Amino acid sequence: MTLLTADSLSKKFADKIILDKVSFSINSGERIGLVGKNGTGKTTLFEILMRNISPDAGSLNIAKNCLIEYAVQENPGSKELSLFEFVSSARSDLLKLKDEIEKLEHLVSINPEDKVKLEKLGELHNRFETGGGFTLENQITAILDGLGFEPERHQDRLKKFSGGEKNRAALAKLLAGNCNLMLLDEPTNHLDIETTIWLEEFINKSDKAFIIVSHDRAFLQATVSKIWDLTLGQLEFYSGGFDKFLTERIKRREIQQHKFIHQRQEIERLEEYIRRNMAGQKTKQAQSKMKYLARIERIESSKAERGGATISMATSGRSFAHVVSVDNVTLAYADNIIIKQAGFDLFRGDKAALIGRNGSGKTTILKALTGELGVTAGEVRVGNNVEIAYFDQELENLNMELTVLESAWQLEPQAEAGKIRSYLARFGFSGDESLSKVSSLSGGEKTKLSLALLLYHPANFIIMDEPTNHLDLESREALEKALLEYQGTFLIVSHDRYFLDKVANKILHIDNGGLKAYDGNYSDFKERKARVVQSVSKKPAGSKEAYLAFKEKSKRKSKHLREIKSAKSKLAELEKELIRIELQISSEIPKTDWEKLNEASENKSATEEKILKLIARLEKLEGTKLD
Repeated sequence: MTLLTADSLSKKFADKIILDKVSFSINSGERIGLVGKNGTGKTTLFEILMRNISPDAGSLNIAKNCLIEYAVQENPGSKELSLFEFVSSARSDLLKLKDEIEKLEHLVSINPEDKVKLEKLGELHNRFETGGGFTLENQITAILDGLGFEPERHQDRLKKFSGGEKNRAALAKLLAGNCNLMLLDEPTNHLDIETTIWLEEFINKSDKAFIIVSHDRAFLQATVSKIWDLTLGQLEFYSGGFDKFLTERIKRREIQQHKFIHQRQEIERLEEYIRRNMAGQKTKQAQSKMKYLARIERIESSKAERGGATISMATSGRSFAHVVSVDNVTLAYADNIIIKQAGFDLFRGDKAALIGRNGSGKTTILKALTGELGVTAGEVRVGNNVEIAYFDQELENLNMELTVLESAWQLEPQAEAGKIRSYLARFGFSGDESLSKVSSLSGGEKTKLSLALLLYHPANFIIMDEPTNHLDLESREALEKALLEYQGTFLIVSHDRYFLDKVANKILHIDNGGLKAYDGNYSDFKERKARVVQSVSKKPAGSKEAYLAFKEKSKRKSKHLREIKSAKSKLAELEKELIRIELQISSEIPKTDWEKLNEASENKSATEEKILKLIARLEKLEGTKLD
């Protein structure tokens, strides 16, 4: 079923054409990825679909049963609402219906013989159930949990949440709504990897239609089946996933460039003929060709939209081989321990990525490495001749009152203007763009400027906190290329899995306050974690499924159930002890302390033996059939 159609939509701001006679249709259940460079008009198109702004020309026809919703910034009037109340307001229809039911139930309790009210109450109950009223609270709880909100925070007021958390709250409200066409604008910008994967699963299970603006290539590949590429005011349509789009776009651009060159040559030939014959005996033929030339619809060069950032990173020279050592480090704010007993090493040339859930302590570790935060226990050692450059995701190195040119000039006041302008042009700030105020830049432009300022003076150890946020595809690719060519060492926090696969050769994973290092990129890390889960699931005893099956069949056998619970509790304690011992062996005990290593190895063997015995006991308990 067609939800909406657009015919020849056009829109421009000042002299810039945003949409130029764009036509399309959207059907039920379609999942569309809307891509294009920052500033091409993706958000403008969303605003037109929401009827918040009007096109200059063309028509937009929305079906009567099409309900469109679009995540916008949370408004000040809702700050006193709790998180749960704010998200619940997405179904104001059900909340209103619930209120009506409660009022009517009160009246019926006073006069149970009122058949009219009883009939009305039954009708309301049916509408409430059909609309999903009885499952609404569970649905909202599941969405909040999926987006990383701890249950104890569901009733907190919105004003207590950070900006990123409010954006996640707005996304939660959108997901809880009752629309059949959902517009998502950069939904993963404030999500960690685990939450992004949850959102992918949510979208894939939904029967709604989606248009998704995102520069997260792994996310697009997992969720959409069509790509709309907005370039120079035109939409190009691609069927298939994001990877297929990338391949097909290259082919189309090659064909377009071939046509452009061929047409350019033909135009030059005609122009030359007109110049030579306009005043001669072939004036009429020249005039005829001039009219023909005027009617030719010019083909744009496929390179016309490619003038983006060409980021480069210079190293300040070789550091010592051992760049940084984090030894048994505990980090805390006040009495709140964030990271406990973490250890890892980075060596010259390492391309490392630090990953983990939001709030797990990634930025905390970066601040400890830069010396901004002291350690509670352990030691952070930075090697000799190591020069650090730190990209802060809050972009604190930007002065909003300066222009782009002034911002860069401050780094070298004696430099000639040409040198500064040339440097900024490599990051996409050319011509008058360098005279723009920083405060007027888009999120992606601010990120590129912050990177430009960071990289102006060479360093041999670069630390970056979420550098890809707000960057479009071309800028991300430019950053990837620069990092791969960089001769120094870097440590990057990012949730962009495609980006991590491209640039990282070491993964540092934070989980439950601990940290473990893995060689390889993100896909290698994911594969190793999957193997661990698979090996654990094959343990020869008392599985969770067997336990749940037994529990279901033995509800009235309380004594037997308590024995199983007791055994499982002991098993959990032993498994925690095993993890602690393995952590000691892998990162806490010096590799040269053979005595302690041997003692820890013996403890590990003894603990594993206890676990096997307890598993065998559980197997026997759960295999016992009771009458």
